[in-house]
Formats: sequence, C-alpha cells, structure tokens
Amino acid sequence: MKILVLGSQGMLGRNLVNRLPGFAHASFPSLEVIAANHAQLDIAQGPNTSRFIAQTTPDIIVNCAAFTNVDACETHISDAFAVNATGAKHVALAGKETGVKIIHISTDYVFDGAKNQSYVETDHPNPISIYGKSKLSGEIAIQEVCEKYAILRTAWLYGQYKKNFVTTMLDLGKKNGSVSVVTDQIGSPTYTTDLSYAIWNVISKDLQGIYHVANTGTCSRYEWARKIFELTGNKVSVHPVKTRDYKRAATVPQNSSLNCSKYTTASGHTMRPWQEALGDYLGTTL
Repeated sequence: MKILVLGSQGMLGRNLVNRLPGFAHASFPSLEVIAANHAQLDIAQGPNTSRFIAQTTPDIIVNCAAFTNVDACETHISDAFAVNATGAKHVALAGKETGVKIIHISTDYVFDGAKNQSYVETDHPNPISIYGKSKLSGEIAIQEVCEKYAILRTAWLYGQYKKNFVTTMLDLGKKNGSVSVVTDQIGSPTYTTDLSYAIWNVISKDLQGIYHVANTGTCSRYEWARKIFELTGNKVSVHPVKTRDYKRAATVPQNSSLNCSKYTTASGHTMRPWQEALGDYLGTTL
C-alpha cells in the first residue's frame, strides 16, 4: 500500500508521516509513505497537483494541506480559499482521475457554535469565519467530485511539530506568571498522535463518508489552560475572560465540540479522554 500525505510539514502531517509505518507494520509490512510538503506540491495549482499524483501513483491520499491560521484567513481571503477550497477540489479531481481514495482533514469550525450539545455529522454546517467557510467549500468539493472519500472533522489540534495552544500557554505562563483565557469557547482538544492513529483506522477499515474525530470529552479553553498548568506543576494564575473581551480578527464558534460516536461505532476504536492525551503530550515535551 502506498499512502501520499499532503501538507507533510504541518503539525498533523509530520506526525502522520512519522507514525504511519508503525501503525501499519503488522498488517501492511510493505507500506510506503510519500511525504509531500508545500514546496514539493502547492495544491492550489491544479495541473501540478494532477501531474504529481499521477506520477506518485498512491493508493490513498491524506490531505492535511491547509491554510490554518484562523485570524490570518480574515485578511488573506483569496489565499485561504485557494488552498482550503480550490486546493481540495484539485486533489479531489486528481483522485478521481486515478481512482484514488481521498482522506480529507476538515474542522469543527464549519459549525456556527450555536448548538448547546456536541455536533454530529448530520448537523447543518454554518461557518462564521473565512477559515470555516473555506474549509466547508473544500468539503463540498470532495463530496461532489470524489467517488471514494472520507472527510474527518477534528478540533483544537496540538502536537509536537508546531506552535499551538498548549505551547502558547506554557510560554505566556513562563513569561508573565499569569494568562487570561476565555471561558465561553467550548471544544474538544485533540492530540495529533491520537488523530494520526484514527486516520490509520479509517484507512485500514476503508471507512467512507464524514466522521467527527477528536479526543473524548469537552472543555472550555480556560479549563484546558488550567489543566495544562496543573499537569506541568507550573504555578501560573489563569484569569477567566469572555470572548467579547478578547480581541481577534476572526469570529469563532462558542461551542464547536464534536460527537464522535459515528467514528467509534464504525471503527471499533474509542478516542481516549482529552486529559489523558494532554498528559501524554506534556510528558514528551517537558
């Protein structure tokens, strides 16, 4: 089996490239993972995308390539849509031409956050940011073009290979001795190593359709920050604030937590609690 990972230098992409051979060893000892970063393939370029995929002849494409800076998307609208929407369509078209299945990574930000429960796959998307709108457009392109696909919506990603909420909290806490964090944004923190394993499950079990995949349980960003400092033993004051008091370019969902029951039932795999995953991650970084 040959798996092409697009966006291989991103936080999730790097983790996936490093982890896939280990996940697959017992069942697919001949697995080949092809890593393609932005310098090697800009998916916003249609002909190049088609040519690259035809030349590498993968069996599976995992599209981790994305413009993920939520605030920057608000001022770089054309760039966001070029990668997250048009780029996804280019991958879909190339996959269709070669008969390759697409695993496309999407986001909780396709929802508006107004629901008072965790979102399920059948809930109507209604993004309120450019990032969310561009990612939803990418989802639609995958569904319209591809015959074989799985769209995985995930949330609040963190991992070893890129600055993230956890590292930001630790840096601010060390520098200032205190942090102010919003209490009214609820979500599902997700460790890239756990998501990488779930992606392998989707591949090996040949799951089709849309799935929500995140570590289990939900919390506010304030609760997440408190747990970070609790687990690291850092004496940092965490001050609660409201979203309206925290100025940023993008409007983000107040509740974007994901119900992952569909994935659990289909794969036979339950994502572990976010607190356990966070502890594991912090153990590798301290």
